[in-house]
Amino acid sequence: MTRRLLFAALGSVGALAVLAALAGCAVASAPVPAPRSTPNAVERAAVQRTTQAFVAETGDARLPWVQLWTSAQFPAQMQNCAATQSHGQLALTIGRPALGIPTYRIVGSGSEPDEAEAARIIERCAAATPLDDRVLRLPGGDGDALYSYELTTLRPCLLAHGYSVSRMPARADFERRLQAQTPWSPYDAVIVPTRSAWYALSDACPPLPAALNAAVSPG
Repeated sequence: MTRRLLFAALGSVGALAVLAALAGCAVASAPVPAPRSTPNAVERAAVQRTTQAFVAETGDARLPWVQLWTSAQFPAQMQNCAATQSHGQLALTIGRPALGIPTYRIVGSGSEPDEAEAARIIERCAAATPLDDRVLRLPGGDGDALYSYELTTLRPCLLAHGYSVSRMPARADFERRLQAQTPWSPYDAVIVPTRSAWYALSDACPPLPAALNAAVSPG
């Protein structure tokens, strides 16, 4: 009797092991979403808004965009692009907080770039430097939700992906910067090498959650 019960128990354990293995195979075989390879609606809108603001041609093939830039990053990125494209002969001044049409001056005594080429350089750089200004177009009452998201979700996510992120500003300082249209963002120091890297990171760590993104004014 004892041996019969023992064999019965072992048979039950074996059956459970088989079921567990089958369940594991089912989980392992679940399809993994393919990495994104095309811009989403937010990115397309950012490219369009930036290029329209600078009277540029969207998607200039010579200077494809790599990532969306925060309000804090945008002026320096535009300036660096213009300096590179003009071989140091073009200097931009971009006003804050209204990130509008830049003023520029031609550096040095050379004949290049001329005025027409300088305008083309600014247009090409605008197409390659899309600005994500959605936080500036949120309703005033969403500051608390934005602060909470960046503190509890976005900043930890970027840190977990290996990016260096400065400490969150105090709540009052965060609100002051937001009202002055010079907002702090966990993305302010994030620079990715390729657009595919941007797709992967921004999908894993969205700059804005869906609920706040839905509240953004068209502007």
